[in-house]
Formats: sequence, structure tokens, C-alpha cells
Amino acid sequence: MRVLNDYYCGSCGRTEELFVENDLLTVECLHCHEDATKVRAVPNFQLPGNDPAGFPTAADKWVKKREQKMAEERRQGHTAFGD
Repeated sequence: MRVLNDYYCGSCGRTEELFVENDLLTVECLHCHEDATKVRAVPNFQLPGNDPAGFPTAADKWVKKREQKMAEERRQGHTAFGD
């Protein structure tokens, strides 16, 4: 199966993204023609509460519920220390 992989050449210091067979660990560098080795690319992920589309995440829902609970406790005269 062919996939996009990143390959780093230690001779010229370049990193290239190539569409190659998934099991290739080394390829010929396109610039200096030395061996370039397969490297792991940085995964793309998002932390909770950091949704660029603006949809609420579980963390956002928890914060909202906690704020509502604290507001209700203030209305009822409770404090954080149980006074």
C-alpha cells in the first residue's frame, strides 16, 4: 500500500514528504542522492475545549455546568467551605 511518509536526509538536512510503499525505511534523497530515513510525522490533534468550529466539547459542558452550580449555591447562601 502506498502512503505519504516523511524522510529525513542526514547528509543535506532536508525532510521530504514522499508517496511511497508504507514499509520502506530508507529512500534516496531527491537533492543529494544519499540515503534518507523514514521519520514519524507529528500527529494532528486538539485538546478538549479547543474546537475551532465552536462546537461545545465535554470540557466546555463541564465548565458551564460547574458555573451554573456555583451560581445556584451563591443564590442559596452556600460557600465553598460549607458555611
